[in-house]
Amino acid sequence: MSKKPILLTIAGFDSGCGAGVVADVCTARVLGAYGLVAQTCITVQNTTGIRNIFPIPEKIVQEQIEALFEDFDISAVKIGVLYSRGIASIVSSCLERFNPKFIVLDPIIESSSGTLLSNNAALELICEKIIPICSVVTPNFSELCKLLRLLGKPKLADALECSESRIHLEDLYAKVSEFFLNSNLPAFFVKGGHLPASVLRSPKKKQLTHFDALFSNGSVDIFEQEFVNTDNSHGTGCALSTALSVELSRNITLLQAVKKAQEFVFQSILLARESNFGSGNCSVEHFVPNYLLKYHLKGKL
Repeated sequence: MSKKPILLTIAGFDSGCGAGVVADVCTARVLGAYGLVAQTCITVQNTTGIRNIFPIPEKIVQEQIEALFEDFDISAVKIGVLYSRGIASIVSSCLERFNPKFIVLDPIIESSSGTLLSNNAALELICEKIIPICSVVTPNFSELCKLLRLLGKPKLADALECSESRIHLEDLYAKVSEFFLNSNLPAFFVKGGHLPASVLRSPKKKQLTHFDALFSNGSVDIFEQEFVNTDNSHGTGCALSTALSVELSRNITLLQAVKKAQEFVFQSILLARESNFGSGNCSVEHFVPNYLLKYHLKGKL
């Protein structure tokens, strides 16, 4: 049996290869894991946006997942785009059947260019069937607010969106975490890339400060990171959720896994600042040298 973690990503295909299953496999391999793929949809896209989406037939989605679980000792599952309610239902049934130890959901609702990637019917099933069996959910700020509305907390979502300071936002985050605990929901790691500038600005400093938040067991942990001013951040959420899945499969704590995943994504964004592939926004750079050295080249040079 392989000692490497084996990650299954259930997500869409990005023809520009900056996000989706290609980016997930790249991230997994760089971090010393083996990546498997079950595609849910094919997107026609490049660095300027998405032009079309073709959902994979539900039977094919099911057969992909079944074939992989029957052959591989899968350590963790990362879920990305679930384009329709039917596909979400198939994924839910398969995960309940095979019961992987770790499940990380990146609840992608729309692309950064505004294309809808999951409709309300699919999201309702995700909230009902998939979120409760996850180890951790990794929405961005906008996705968190959308999920809160679907989970019956529209006023809390409205308050979050109207927050004008970091202190106010953190107070609201505490209420969200308490709600998740009381509702028996899993941990949520909320990415800070979509927060408004008024919230990102540090009260003690003039410059912007990026921060993510982990909601777990009714508490909130804030993870600050240097703010990187770049448009080359396509696929950030995919890289983060995949890295988190890989680190969890190494049986470290959630807090440790979050720190490691955040640091990997930060390095990926830094390296991508000078990228100029295509005419739009480039993806993060998955092949971070120090991780290649750690997991692939150490002892071979």
